[in-house]
Amino acid sequence: MTQANFDLKEEIRDYWSRRSETFDLAFGHRIPRGPEFDAWQKPVRDHLGLEPLRILELACGTGEVTALLHDLGHDITALDFSEEMLAVARRKHAGRDRLRFILADAENPMEPDASFDAVVCRHLVWTLTDPAGAFVEWRRVLKPGGKLIVFDGDWAGLVADRRHRSGQWTRSEL
Repeated sequence: MTQANFDLKEEIRDYWSRRSETFDLAFGHRIPRGPEFDAWQKPVRDHLGLEPLRILELACGTGEVTALLHDLGHDITALDFSEEMLAVARRKHAGRDRLRFILADAENPMEPDASFDAVVCRHLVWTLTDPAGAFVEWRRVLKPGGKLIVFDGDWAGLVADRRHRSGQWTRSEL
């Protein structure tokens, strides 16, 4: 890892750590029980089936996706590299079985080879300092035939689209 990436990674960790106590208040982060929660669970059920699996949740944050995975009956190892985010997640899920929270970097989960049926993440890929290396690691921890579910967005494209629709770009920039 280059020094520049290490500095960037520390900045990313600090950013999310500072937001840990208010993260769920921001639009799009909290997943309330009811129709929205059910809608998030649907693609998980569709791709993973109904049988309980061992799942590695990357960048679990405050444990919102953790809840929907756990409620489907899966055994969850949820990791995050922000101790502050993990503290919030642990409070939310205190006393639940089939759930382990660990402090770890999603780009280097340090879990045993072929130990998970699925790897799941939300709002993570756009923050990776070494995306190619991370995907290699995620494949390594998956059992043969395991599945990777990524919920993410094209945040840069969203900003660009808003700028374009507002007329802030000239023809030469397009």
